[in-house]
Amino acid sequence: MKKLSKLVTMAIISGFLLNSCSSDDDNVDPDGPQPEGDFTEGFFILNEGSFGNNNSAVTYVSNDFSTNETEIFFKANDESLGDTGQSITFDDDYAYIIANASNLINVVNRYTFELVGQVDSGLVSPRYAVVENDKMYVTNQGSYEDAEATEFDDFVAIIDLETLEVEKTIETNTILEYIEEEDGLIYVQNAAFGSGNGITVIDSNSDEIIETIDTEDNLVSFEIENEVLYALSAAKLEKIDLISGQVTSQISIDGGIASNLQIEDGMIYYTIGTKVYKLSLNDEEVPTEPILEYSSSSTYGGMYGFKVEDNYIYTAEAPSFTENGTIRIYDLNGNLTTEFDSGGIGPNGFYFND
Repeated sequence: MKKLSKLVTMAIISGFLLNSCSSDDDNVDPDGPQPEGDFTEGFFILNEGSFGNNNSAVTYVSNDFSTNETEIFFKANDESLGDTGQSITFDDDYAYIIANASNLINVVNRYTFELVGQVDSGLVSPRYAVVENDKMYVTNQGSYEDAEATEFDDFVAIIDLETLEVEKTIETNTILEYIEEEDGLIYVQNAAFGSGNGITVIDSNSDEIIETIDTEDNLVSFEIENEVLYALSAAKLEKIDLISGQVTSQISIDGGIASNLQIEDGMIYYTIGTKVYKLSLNDEEVPTEPILEYSSSSTYGGMYGFKVEDNYIYTAEAPSFTENGTIRIYDLNGNLTTEFDSGGIGPNGFYFND
């Protein structure tokens, strides 16, 4: 097991010294020391690759979309990222890249993408992660061998970021997927692939489950904003007050299976197929018309990756798992700004570094 602290010390000795950045993941202090590296501003596209081929890849794109560099992990380290790139989590100077089928988390400097450590044990089909209290919480879906099992072997792995070792696991006997941190609490989605319901809440101080929040069945994603949990199921958007635990609103959604809940600048976004819908936080009815729609021939449907950030809507199309995907970027009114090759197979997410 590689240890992060040891590798960082070795890097400093060898002259690999980077200026520190703000502890805020989303902002670099404009008046303080600036980070050094090729990837200080812009965003990353994670291409999960085709299962079993170890061909996951990360593409970097500058904020003005003028620079597009592919396979940046391989170029920086001369080795594979792993099998089935699942997600990326940022904390301080580091990016943690989960390779689901490899049961691996690569730790890289987020501004150079040079490898500084790995978590290579204690994981079973890892999916998503958050960082809090110098620990990383990672959802693991366990073994997929028994599809008819009545008990789930999913768990949350808690990783000490000093040693990069799993120090504890939390089992819920539910399937697990997305994970978020809010005010020291860890919220874990007890649903995946259109099945399941509920949110498990873990106290990051005690690392114990303190409650489970009920949601509609077929939960697909959730967001937390201003002490309200927005839970999107296949056909309903729920608003749950985190203080009282009460459902304050339920909005029915017609026209297909909803997915990809995003909240940005007081607006709610979600997708149905290749359509994007938009409503305000206070609306009690969903819009009848999408703000954008594109045609797709993919057997996997549209929006394999989706993100709303600042003034743009980012969509990723995976036409197959034998060819590169397509990235389309729109303004908030649904007008296409640019379109380009994703630089890898199966683009599934966008991650912003500034």
